[in-house]
Amino acid sequence: MKQSILKFEVCTSNAQNIFRTIFKTQHSRMIYLSLKVNDSDCTILDCFYIDRNQGKIEEERYSSKPKKLQTFQCRLDELLSVIATELDKKFYGVEFIHDDNANLSLEEYLKMKTSGAGNKYHFLIMVGDGEDYNGIPLRLCTRLKNKLYRLIYIELEYYNGGKGVVRQCYYYDRKYKRQNIKITPHQLTSCFFPYTREGILNLLNHEICCNFTHMIVTSGIDLDSNTTPLCGTI
Repeated sequence: MKQSILKFEVCTSNAQNIFRTIFKTQHSRMIYLSLKVNDSDCTILDCFYIDRNQGKIEEERYSSKPKKLQTFQCRLDELLSVIATELDKKFYGVEFIHDDNANLSLEEYLKMKTSGAGNKYHFLIMVGDGEDYNGIPLRLCTRLKNKLYRLIYIELEYYNGGKGVVRQCYYYDRKYKRQNIKITPHQLTSCFFPYTREGILNLLNHEICCNFTHMIVTSGIDLDSNTTPLCGTI
């Protein structure tokens, strides 16, 4: 099947045989992978998640490495087996392509390859309460499902000086609800954030692995009566 072929594009205009690609794992994680090919052997040069650390710059943005990846040198005919075992994606063939993207920097390449993600609208739906600050209720809460298919409850509140604060954020997957414990996603490191629509979207997208493009605020939804995530895609 065509969609099961892993296509590597040359990433240098000279004769170094260095190629790169981006693919989505079976758990919807986006991975960047570059390697050097030498006859029948290959060496993995770089590999990182591109759906993490999006708010970071330079090397910090590329620092989230797949922990299962342990094989960095192998025969070319073993590459797909390594990807299936250690990077969580099964392909049935591989192609190496020489195209016009060789001179793109890493930043330009990532932007070009991920720009298609904006073709859909991913709505964050928040339940609001209280008076408004710049058109946003002073208290917001929701239940959502992130890109890792983890169910998360989050509660935000306006604090002071244009800043909001994270009051609560925890998983509500079945095993945690059954044990009645609240575990905060370890990627969430910010307590305060700009209390704007953009600030809220950035917080959720960059720190709890979401991909929302717009935020809708509503009222009258009883989150305690139904644990279904509030989110949507068009």
